Amino acid sequence: MEIPAELISLSRYFGNRSDYVIAGGGNTSYKKDDRMWIKASGVPLSGIDKSGFVCLSRKKLGKIAVSDYSNKPEEREAVVQKDISSAIISGTGRRPSVETALHNLFEYSYIVHTHPYSVNALLCSKQGKKSTEQLFGDAVLFIDYTDPGYTLFKKTESGLSRFVRINGKQPEVVFLQNHGLIVCSENAEKIYSLSEEITGKIKSNFDRELPSSDVLPAETECHEVLAEINEYFRSCDYVSNFKNSELIKSFTADEYAFSRVERPLIPDNIVYCRSNYLFTGGGADSTINDIKSFESEYGYLPAIIAMQNIGLLSTGKDRASAARSMEVFQDMMKVSFLSDSFGGPKFLTNDQVNFIDSWEAENYRRKI
Repeated sequence: MEIPAELISLSRYFGNRSDYVIAGGGNTSYKKDDRMWIKASGVPLSGIDKSGFVCLSRKKLGKIAVSDYSNKPEEREAVVQKDISSAIISGTGRRPSVETALHNLFEYSYIVHTHPYSVNALLCSKQGKKSTEQLFGDAVLFIDYTDPGYTLFKKTESGLSRFVRINGKQPEVVFLQNHGLIVCSENAEKIYSLSEEITGKIKSNFDRELPSSDVLPAETECHEVLAEINEYFRSCDYVSNFKNSELIKSFTADEYAFSRVERPLIPDNIVYCRSNYLFTGGGADSTINDIKSFESEYGYLPAIIAMQNIGLLSTGKDRASAARSMEVFQDMMKVSFLSDSFGGPKFLTNDQVNFIDSWEAENYRRKI
């Protein structure tokens, strides 16, 4: 059986909507009988074709739910990944999404998992769970944050069982705290309408308007500073990307403003921007010294540098990776800004960050 055209259309639609998906984030799947097609890890949804999916046996994936695994996360995740790989039927050598087992839990044919900044403004907020209940009642399933992979799979499995006992059927909408949105349906068309309904309801409860992301030119006196910093990164075989906007200005005014994005909010922030970011308030020499101190402390060059009253620098080994870091961090700024409507941002804890930073599956995705 061929991958249905509706799955590719769904994937491309949401992949081309930056308000739903950025970089290589999000994933989609389709089930028919014993087979499931799911997006391969690290493959962007935008422009995806049938070669970007992996086909797996649902029967073999089902064994993960009843298998005993090690309590040691690194050992457990390696074995789970091996079990997922053993279920592959076809997929041109690609690795299936890290959330493959989770997708298999749902009875619905179509599953779309995205990271809309509007939804994450709610899910990454201090009052996220309470506000979700107020807005949606028991119409959606809310899953408290847990480490991605097997532990998220088991927590979702438990949540689904509880929801079915109460409601007699699985939910069509699932909120993953500090992560994103899952929308399910037998009908591909309903995925579109449900997604818009959910995001629209949350947006109607924002109490302030998001600042513009339109590019602002760098001030003339900043050109020399930026040139020196860019030259330093070139000497490190890195490239840098500069941007300023009203949104960025609202977070780079001072250290307090930047503290609202000083830690990751969702796993993709870590995958594309790492877990530590640099705020600097000096000129070129001072900034370069701050960069050197950052590298000495963390063992890597900063992917994100907030320059006080100047703008935002993103870096990477090539222009594409620097551009992705910039895109992801601006999305993080949107989430943080809008989370004020629900009590302000709720960052991932150090333990949660460390799990993702060291998880082989996410390092694979980062590399891809």
